[in-house]
Amino acid sequence: QMNSFYAIKENNTLEATRTFFKSLLETGEIQGVLVPVRQGTNDIMPALVTHMEDLDGADPFSPCFPMNSAKLVSRLTRKGNQGKIAVFLRPCEIRAVVELVKLKQADLENLVIVSSNCLSAFPNSVFNSKFRDRGEEFTNEYIFQRLAASFTDDYNGSIATACRICTDPFPKNADIVIHPLSSDPQTLQVASQSETGEYILAQAGLEQAEPPGDEKEHKEKVNAELTESRESVFNEIRQKTGNFEKLGQYFSACVNCYNCRVACPVCYCKECVFNTDVFDYEPLQYLNRSLARGTLRMPSDTLFFHLTRMIHIGLSCVGCGQCSNACPNDIPLSELFMSIADKAQKGFEYTSGGSTEENHPLSCFFEDELSDVTGI
Repeated sequence: QMNSFYAIKENNTLEATRTFFKSLLETGEIQGVLVPVRQGTNDIMPALVTHMEDLDGADPFSPCFPMNSAKLVSRLTRKGNQGKIAVFLRPCEIRAVVELVKLKQADLENLVIVSSNCLSAFPNSVFNSKFRDRGEEFTNEYIFQRLAASFTDDYNGSIATACRICTDPFPKNADIVIHPLSSDPQTLQVASQSETGEYILAQAGLEQAEPPGDEKEHKEKVNAELTESRESVFNEIRQKTGNFEKLGQYFSACVNCYNCRVACPVCYCKECVFNTDVFDYEPLQYLNRSLARGTLRMPSDTLFFHLTRMIHIGLSCVGCGQCSNACPNDIPLSELFMSIADKAQKGFEYTSGGSTEENHPLSCFFEDELSDVTGI
């Protein structure tokens, strides 16, 4: 539940956002800010910023999503930390952090989560080829397009599929929420969403503001559109992957690079079974398998790898789309994994990343669970 609202006025939304993050460091309560920062090459990557002047490169609203920062939050907090850090996270990144907390891979203590209603993102390949070199001016243009609700056809055709079928683009479990789409593009509104956020904003010396208009109707409209898009994509995916033969065709371009595993924010095993001797076959084993079948696809076990990942992370999948982003051969992984996760999570009546108070289904057991399977 939001409490106090504050306003920052600058020449544009991006400048106001940078002023806001600087105000967090100025409080003395925050020792560092983890936020996407534009590099000299116009590449945008998360950075832990402790010097105020370096926030002049912060660009959190660029439609660029090179990685899910939940992995970085895990590195910054899993073994404890020495100071309070503010982290800017998209809603799907917050969901991933919540899952990692439940899996004992992250800690929310000394963490201030800042988020906003998500503006979506492009796949890495699209952003890098079409928009990266247009610099930060493109970020303000993109925000304005969102504000005016007049996306060009090029934008509509380029937004990442995971964003077009997002389960929830509105932040939950954040301490502070930024509203970049206010009625005035030169005014940025921020609001507290927790006691921690309320305290930090009170120390920041910002100008108090009136709450924006009721967002309920807007959220209902967006969620209805996403639900319709999600059902359409899921139906198409299930037709394409209805049996093992179709699944094999779906993954036919897989080269076992494991990029999707590395990019996945909830894949956290320190040693993956696919990197062990279990799958380090002798040369004769490959030949014998080929003789038995007539043809052995190489590299082998690609389908087995993806099925294993579906089982391992289906309940925790947050739909960020980074698996598709990381695939060198453009296999539409996120659509398939999100459709599997949708069924798995509904089956267990579980919402991935919903609350740290909700136990992960595989971490607790009950005598009467799965009675529809056991018949007991």
